[in-house]
This record gives sequence, structure tokens and C-alpha cells, in this order.
Amino acid sequence: MGPLRRRGRAARFAVTLGLAAAAHVAIASTLFCWPTSASAADKGSSTEKLIKDGKSKFEDGQYEESIEKLSAAILKQDITKDQKIEALRLLAYNYIVRNQDDSARAAAYQIFALDEDFALSKKESPRFREPFAKYKKLWIDDGKPGQPKPAEKPPAAVWLKHSPATEVPHDSAISIGGSVDDPDKRVAKVSLFYRAGSSGKFTAADVALSGSSLSAKIPSSAVKPPLVEYYLQAFDEGGIPIANRGDADTPLRVAVAGESGSVFGTWWFWTGTTAIIGGAIVGGILLSRHKNPSAPTSTVTITVGQ
Repeated sequence: MGPLRRRGRAARFAVTLGLAAAAHVAIASTLFCWPTSASAADKGSSTEKLIKDGKSKFEDGQYEESIEKLSAAILKQDITKDQKIEALRLLAYNYIVRNQDDSARAAAYQIFALDEDFALSKKESPRFREPFAKYKKLWIDDGKPGQPKPAEKPPAAVWLKHSPATEVPHDSAISIGGSVDDPDKRVAKVSLFYRAGSSGKFTAADVALSGSSLSAKIPSSAVKPPLVEYYLQAFDEGGIPIANRGDADTPLRVAVAGESGSVFGTWWFWTGTTAIIGGAIVGGILLSRHKNPSAPTSTVTITVGQ
């Protein structure tokens, strides 16, 4: 065998190993790890989508799901003033319908702090206009809380600190631990939201707070292969979300091992990996051919496992 042929075989082998390793990391990250940061445009569209979803859920009478979506939108760092007012308005509507007057008032107070001249349309139902008129009067009587005052220090940010597990056994409860960084003592409650798989409703559970430490559990009944999704959310006294770790749109994910062991060793995981790698390579070749029809075609064979 000539030197050129040996070097060619070595190069092909290196490419095979490199692509296989990259695929392992990429697919594992996609399925089971905390989502990567999106571009500013993607974040903006995500916030708008959450608000639209929250509105749709409210109109369908799915109030818990609506609150989940709107809470996630409110905590997005790139949310605009107008988007936040809209999300808070819909959040207040949910609380009014659920007869949670304190939470509805808290949401309305935040709206008035953002826009003192805010008023609902006269076409809006009296069911909402009347409480908002009442809340506006109360907000003024209370000294317009939330409105920035000269030389007033803004409230310190609240952080929920928690590191998710990578993989857990099936049908085994997951202990959630972490801490709350809350310099101004604004947190009144922390909740855990979890679900088996990547679709359907999240179930809410209380989180125990002891000083700055937090703890909770995802019950074994929800820990089913291939994964569990969950997030943590902190609320102030009015029930308005002020911090989160994950959310309904981008939850934390933990892989759940099946009967045969780790999901990373199952046939379906690697079959899917091979298929995705093949699709990516074919797509790249087709794109290259489209840009340069005279470019030579090539074939790359990747074998992962037997």
C-alpha cells in the first residue's frame, strides 16, 4: 500500500471518529442539556410567542397553562415595555377569573408603575374594567408603589441557583437542591414545575426554603424514560414571578435510564444519531452542489456501534 493511500485511509478514519464524537456530544446536548443561548432575534420572537400562547390558553379557559406561559415571558431579559404590560394584563385577567384578587392587584400595580396612564379599552368586558379601575385608585392611594423615585435604589436581582443532574434511574424520585440569592428579601414562595417527557402539562409542587437553601422532589411516578423536564420559579408576595431557573418554554432536562440501562447506550439513541449525522452531511453536500454545480461529490460513511 502506497504512502498516499495510507494517509488517505488515516484521514478518513479520523473524520469518521471526529464526526461520531461530535454527534454524540451534539445529540446529547440537544436532548438532555440546558438549552443554549439564542440570538437576540430568536429571544424576541420567543417572548412574543409566549405571550400569544398565554393569551390563547386564557381564551380557551386553560388558566394554569396561561399563567405558566405569561410568567415565562415576564422573566425574559429582553422583554420590551409594551410586551411586559401585555403579559401582565393577561396575567391579571387570569387571576381575576380565578378570584385571586391579591395577585390580580399586584399585576395591575406593576402595569401602572410602567405606564401611569394605562387604561383598559371601553370595549373591554366590565368583568375586567371594574377591577382595574379599583386597582388604579388603590395604587394611587398607596403612593404609586413600583414607580421609580429620584435617587431610589432599584431592587436587587433575585437568583435561583441549582445544578440539574445529568441522568437518573427510572422510577426513582429526583431530589432538587439549590439556593436563593435574595438580598432584599423579596421572595415569598418558590415553586417547582415538572412533567414526564417533553409535552403536556407541568405539575406544580412546593419548594421548601430554609434560610437561603431550597429543596424539593420530583416524585418517582414522573421519572420515566427518556427524560424529565422541570423548572423553578420564585414569586413575590403578590404572586408575581421575579426569578426562575428554566421556564415553561425552556425547561431543565434530565435523562432517565430505561430498563436496559443508560439512554446513551440504547439502540434508538445511536440510530437517531446516525440518521441525523447522515442528514446533516447530505444536506451540506447538496448545499455545496447548489452553490457550485461543478464541485465533485463525495461519500462519507459513519458507523457508530454494531
